[in-house]
Amino acid sequence: MTGTVSVVIPTHDRPDQLQRLIDCLCRQRRIPDQLVIVNDGETETDMAILEQVSAAGVEAFEIRRNEPSSAASRNAGLSAANGDIVICLDDDMVPDEGFIADLLDLYNRDVERIVSGIGVPYLEENDGWKYRLWETFSLFTGRMRFRPRIRAANYIRPGPGLAGLLEPAVMLSGGSLSLRGEVAERCRFDETMGRYSFGEDREFSYRVGRTEPLYAARKMRIKHCPGPGGRGRWFDRGRVYVRNMLHVVRTGVEPGVGTGMMVAMDFAGAFFQHLLWGILTAGLHNVLFAAGMAGELMSRGIAGTRRLLCE
Repeated sequence: MTGTVSVVIPTHDRPDQLQRLIDCLCRQRRIPDQLVIVNDGETETDMAILEQVSAAGVEAFEIRRNEPSSAASRNAGLSAANGDIVICLDDDMVPDEGFIADLLDLYNRDVERIVSGIGVPYLEENDGWKYRLWETFSLFTGRMRFRPRIRAANYIRPGPGLAGLLEPAVMLSGGSLSLRGEVAERCRFDETMGRYSFGEDREFSYRVGRTEPLYAARKMRIKHCPGPGGRGRWFDRGRVYVRNMLHVVRTGVEPGVGTGMMVAMDFAGAFFQHLLWGILTAGLHNVLFAAGMAGELMSRGIAGTRRLLCE
């Protein structure tokens, strides 16, 4: 399999998860050529990690950022990466031993170089009845139905070597996406979505996917094993969710009949999903998330009414 591979890992105060991911990368059948760790947390990166990877023959270094921002940290890693293929992994992902080899094989099968990026769906570590019930709630409440109507991948079919292996992607998850090197050089995440925001990967996929063919791997999976996050208080998360989803719609979704209805359905679905889940499981954090959403929507509604009355 030809081509060099860079792996970019943004990390924020999760040293145990980072170490686990590094161990997985060192056990790969095809180890990366370059590793870029972007640390924007308060916890210093253990230099033994870089020594461990360097001993395996990988060019490894750290970028230190003082301001927490998932979008900006991803961008810093993309700017530093020099591989033919750039893989972005969150620090709480756990790839199997064939992950890089299988992903590189997909790009090598693309002899016409049609594919700009490939996302790998992930499996939750705790994929029990609670998770399945949560996903069922998402389905029946109409979550995330809004999406762009124009996607380059819908109109371009990869060559026969990729038949049955890829499908057009609506969204590439920021925790497990890959891009061709030349695409990583010119495409960036929106840093106006600050700190540890919701939806920066969705905004990226919607906007970039208009002109760049983005696909999802049909037969690959990566395990998601989350630890304590750095997204702030749950009430603030609810407010940020509303702000960022409105931003995603403005930047990545073509205006038209039905778009407003889909966004309203998503907000209503997210609100009732978190509220009901919080009641059923006695999860105060879910109730606070719903309250944050309600507070942000109410403040925007009041501000809009004032503008309308004052004009």
